[in-house]
Amino acid sequence: MKALAAFVMRSRSTAGLVAAAAAVLFWLFPPFLIVSGAAVALVTLRRGAAEGLGLIALAGLGAVALTTLALGTPWPMLDVLPTFWLPVWLLALVLRATVALSRTFQVAALLGLLGVAGFYLALGDPAVWWGGVLNQWEQALTPLAPADRETLDQLLTLLKEWAPYLPGQAVGALLLFVLAGLLLGRWQQALLFNPGGFQPEFHELRLGRPLAALTLALFGVALLFGWPPLNNVALVLGLLYTVQGIALVHAVAFKRRLSPAWLLLFYVLLLVPSLSQGVMALGVVDAWADFRHRVRPRVDPR
Repeated sequence: MKALAAFVMRSRSTAGLVAAAAAVLFWLFPPFLIVSGAAVALVTLRRGAAEGLGLIALAGLGAVALTTLALGTPWPMLDVLPTFWLPVWLLALVLRATVALSRTFQVAALLGLLGVAGFYLALGDPAVWWGGVLNQWEQALTPLAPADRETLDQLLTLLKEWAPYLPGQAVGALLLFVLAGLLLGRWQQALLFNPGGFQPEFHELRLGRPLAALTLALFGVALLFGWPPLNNVALVLGLLYTVQGIALVHAVAFKRRLSPAWLLLFYVLLLVPSLSQGVMALGVVDAWADFRHRVRPRVDPR
């Protein structure tokens, strides 16, 4: 990873090559988008706003050209510029200016709220819009044999049930990729210019009590009244506190000198929805409990 970071920092053309190629490979393996975002974050963190925008422009041209050659159309790649690279660039600027991950994540929360609002402004009721799309799919599947349709009908029914939560799920997934790209870029910056600097910065990630109180209030009102817009906003904020919960687990594991195998097991268990929700709750409660400073470091008995 350090070698890749050094290659990105060699010149704008090498950074553009990495960002563009990784963005195109995203369509084959989605985590490559994180690598693309990390290149934008690293260059912006180290060299500033203008250099970051220059990289986005260069990588955008390269990615559009590659996508057009491969698919015959540039449209799949044109979505990446406004919805992924620009948020990564903006958050990298905030982190560069404030040198505070917590403040940067608070700005990310604001971007998430704007993203949910944008869904409703653009689509009206997303559930109605999504229902129309699914109805078109259902009509297109009519010629299929009954045996093939049964499973697809079950999937369509499930998707219709999820329709009211489309904005929160879509914005949350995108924000997760944006933050992962930002954190990877920050880690790469530390590898090159501040060895060991990323670990304490990530371990101390806390989003603050006001945002935690807002998140709890939104979840409470959403549970009581079931209003979809509040549910979607709560989903996005809950994602941010899941990341804080992950940072807390890393901090405790470091203090207690736990084996990396425990963290690997933690990430495997994080795939279980109920456990990931527990990590989110842990992140929210940590705003008041401050668990990482309550845990005593493990003392070497020697």
